[in-house]
Amino acid sequence: MNVDSILFGSAYYDEYMPYDRIETDFQMMKEAGFNVIRIAESTWSTWEPEDGIFDFTHLHRMLDAASRYNINVIIGTPTYAIPAWLAKKYPKILSYNKNGQELYGHRQLTDITNPDYLRYAERIIRKLMEQVKDHPMVIGYQLDNETRSAGAASLETQALFIEKMKEKYPDIEDFNQEFGLDYWSNRIASWDDFPDIRGTINGSLSAAYKRFLRDVITDFLTWQSNIVREYIHEGQFITHNFDYSWIDYSYGIQPEVNQFDAALCMDVAGVDIYHLSQDKLDGAMIAFGGAVGRSLKKDNYLVLETEAQGRYDWVAYPGQLRLQAYSHLASGANSVMYWHWHSIHNSFESYWKGILSHDLLPNAPYREISEWRKEMLKIEEHLRNLTKKCKAAIIIDNSSLTGLDEFPISDTLDYNHILRWMYDCCYEMNLECDLISVNDSFEDYPLLLVPALYSATEETLRKLNTYVKNGGHMLLGFRSGFSDSEIKIYHDAQPHLLTECIGATYDQYTIPRNVSLEFDGKTYEVSEWMELLRPIDAEVWASYKHTFWNIYSAITHKRYSNGSATYLGCYIEKDGLKAIIRKLCEVAVIPLPYYTFPIIRKEGTNDFGKKVQYFFNYSSNNQEFIYDGDDGKELIGNTPVKTGERIILKHWDLVIIEEN
Repeated sequence: MNVDSILFGSAYYDEYMPYDRIETDFQMMKEAGFNVIRIAESTWSTWEPEDGIFDFTHLHRMLDAASRYNINVIIGTPTYAIPAWLAKKYPKILSYNKNGQELYGHRQLTDITNPDYLRYAERIIRKLMEQVKDHPMVIGYQLDNETRSAGAASLETQALFIEKMKEKYPDIEDFNQEFGLDYWSNRIASWDDFPDIRGTINGSLSAAYKRFLRDVITDFLTWQSNIVREYIHEGQFITHNFDYSWIDYSYGIQPEVNQFDAALCMDVAGVDIYHLSQDKLDGAMIAFGGAVGRSLKKDNYLVLETEAQGRYDWVAYPGQLRLQAYSHLASGANSVMYWHWHSIHNSFESYWKGILSHDLLPNAPYREISEWRKEMLKIEEHLRNLTKKCKAAIIIDNSSLTGLDEFPISDTLDYNHILRWMYDCCYEMNLECDLISVNDSFEDYPLLLVPALYSATEETLRKLNTYVKNGGHMLLGFRSGFSDSEIKIYHDAQPHLLTECIGATYDQYTIPRNVSLEFDGKTYEVSEWMELLRPIDAEVWASYKHTFWNIYSAITHKRYSNGSATYLGCYIEKDGLKAIIRKLCEVAVIPLPYYTFPIIRKEGTNDFGKKVQYFFNYSSNNQEFIYDGDDGKELIGNTPVKTGERIILKHWDLVIIEEN
C-alpha cells in the first residue's frame, strides 16, 4: 500500500482517561505531528454496556476531535475483549481448553467458533460500522486485535475438527494409518469414537488440531473482513495487527496463526513489534518483524503498535526512539504508531507506559518523537513507499514450528530460536533477507536459507530440489525434511527426497557434549543437536572434532546441476554460522560489506527510483566506516557524499544516503 504521507500516531482511548482532556490531547498530538490515531478496538463494553443498548459517545467525541484537528482514524473492531454481561448470558463463549474453562477477565479468552459469540460479534461490528462508515477522517479498519483461538477445545469445536478430518480422510482406515493410531490402542473404528483431543498423546493428531485452530483464525478474520467490506469506501483499507511469538518481548513467528493465509483477506499487513531497549537495543527484532510484515502481502506494511516507553526496562536512551522510528521505515514500513498515547491509571496494563507518563504532561519521549517527525517530514518524499528487493530469503513455516513443539530438540532450542539464530546471523552481517512461506516462489533469490523444515510435503521438497537444480544456492538446516504435513516421519533415507540434492544422509543424531568442528581454519563449538552425516558424493566442509564422532561429517556441500546445496547437520555458535553464510554468499555472488553489527545497513528504492541506504549505529560508542555506495546525498544533513568517504556515526545515530 503506497501512502502520500507516512502514518505517524498512536492508539488513543478517550474512554480510559481519568478526566476530560480530549482537546488537550488532540492539541498535543497535532503539535507532535500526528496524522493518525487508532481507536475503538478495546472497549466493546463501552459501546454496548448492556445487551442491545449502545452508547457511542466516546467514539464520536474522538471522531469529532479528529475532524477538528485533521487527524486520520483507523477503526478497530472490538471483538477480542467481550463484555461481562455476554459471558454471563452465554457461558460457553468462554473457551474450554486443556486447563478447563477460561474465567472471565482477560482478553482473547473466547471460543471464536461459538455461534452465540459470532452472532453478537457481528452485531457490534455492524453497529460500529454504521457509526463510522461515512466519517471523512476514517481511512482504514483493523480487524480484531492479535487474534487468538484461546486453545478452543469444546465438544462443539472439536466436532468441527472431526468434520475437517472426515473431509480429508473419507476412509477412516486412511485416517488411522496416516496418524499411526494403532499405537497404544488409539485406533478408532467410527468417527463417533473420536476421543477428546485434549488428552491425545499422538503428536500428529495434536499438530493437526493446532493447524485446524490456525485455520479457524483465518476463517474468523476473513468473516470479519467480509462484513467490514460491506461498508467501506474507495481509498479505505482493511488491516490487522499481527504479532509474534513472545519471550517477554516479540521474538519469532506467531505459532497460533498462519499469517500468510490470514493476510489474504486484507489490503495491507499490519504488525505489532516490541523489543529490548537501552544497551540491548540491536534493531534485530525491528528488522525481523519488518521482514515478516512486508512478506505477508509482498508490499509495504504498517507498524500499528510499537513501544514508546512500555515496560520498566524499555525506557529508551536519548536518541533511541528516533533511531527505532527510522529503523521501521528502513525495513519497508509506511507507518510508525505507538501503543499507546497515555499511560493507563488502573487495571492490567497500568505499567505498560505510553508516550505520556501518568501525569499526562509533555515528557522526553513526547519531545523526541515530535522532533523526529519534524526532521523526517523534510525528507519524507524520499523515504515513503520504500521498495526492497533482497537477494536472500529464509523460509518460515508454522507446520515445522508445531512439529518441533510436539517433538522438541531440547528445552532451550525450539523452532523460533533456530529461525532467529539463522536470521540474526544474516542481519548482523548486513545480509538483508525476506521471510517467505513454502508456498512462495524461491526463484528470485540467489540464496535460500531453510531452518529446521521439520514438516514438509513432498511437493515442497521437490520444489527445493528444483530450486537448486535451476541455479539456486540453498543452506538446508538440521531437522529438515524429516516428516510430512501430518508430522508422520518419512520412512526412507533422511532428509526425505533431498539426499541426492545434498549428497549426504544420516540415520543417527544425538546431543553433543565436548564436540566442536573446524571450518575455514577456525574452531567452533557444537551444542544442542548434531546429526551424524555420511557423505555420498558431497564435499565435506567440516567433520566433528571428537574422539568417536570424528568419523562423521557436520557440514556438506554439493554442486547440484546449476546450483548448490549445503547441509548443516548441527547447531553451532553464531560466528561459525556466519562463516558458513559468508562462504555461501561468495558462491551465490552476493557481495557483503566489510562492516558488521553494530553498524547495520538497510536499503531500498524510493518513489523517485533512486537507491536509498540507511546506516545505523546500534551502540553507545561512535562507529566509523568507509562508504562503499555510489556518490549521493545524505538526506538528513542535506550534504553530498562520495564513494570511499569516511563516515562517523555517533552513538545511537544514523545517516541516510540517496544515491545520485
